[in-house]
Amino acid sequence: MKHDATCELFDYWNRLRGSRTAPERSEIEFAAIRNLLADMFMLEVDAAHHFPFVLSGTRVNALACAEQKGRSFLEFWSPQEQRAIAAMLLTVIDASCPVLATASAAPEGWPNHEIEILFLPLGRPGHERARIMGLISPSAAPRWLGLRPARNMSLASLHPVDNESMTRRFEVRTLFAPAEATVPETETAAKKPYLKVLDGGRRNP
Repeated sequence: MKHDATCELFDYWNRLRGSRTAPERSEIEFAAIRNLLADMFMLEVDAAHHFPFVLSGTRVNALACAEQKGRSFLEFWSPQEQRAIAAMLLTVIDASCPVLATASAAPEGWPNHEIEILFLPLGRPGHERARIMGLISPSAAPRWLGLRPARNMSLASLHPVDNESMTRRFEVRTLFAPAEATVPETETAAKKPYLKVLDGGRRNP
């Protein structure tokens, strides 16, 4: 993790979960992390695997120059990457696996800007109130943020986040699938490992 905000949210989540794989949504106290709210988001784990926003901070909205609540998280990504992103999100919730991604984003005609995205599971797999909490942290505030919408974020790397008490490892299979493939159904999602480690890295909080 490169950014202080990413580390702070992971540490907060990690303290809440204790010896469990993930804390419950009801345990999150936003007042305790108020300084992170502008960069935070929360996604619903829906049956259609669209992963709509149920919460989006002001700087998350600024990336698209639009309110994101109710919109699919997959719309941030190019059509070629949407299935891979959906598969990764299923891994986050089905395996209670925090994931850190590095991506790039920029408005059309602008140079790419690196961003760090943290995905944290809330609740239990299959539970109707399961959520994914996250944070989008740019390397620096780009000049275009809030003025021009970023188009089709591009994934550079992702890897699971673990520590001494989180020793689960995931078999590497595949991340990028053919663009014409469909998002896997829930019943197959729990049986397949979707996460491929593209770039190493580990932080022991």
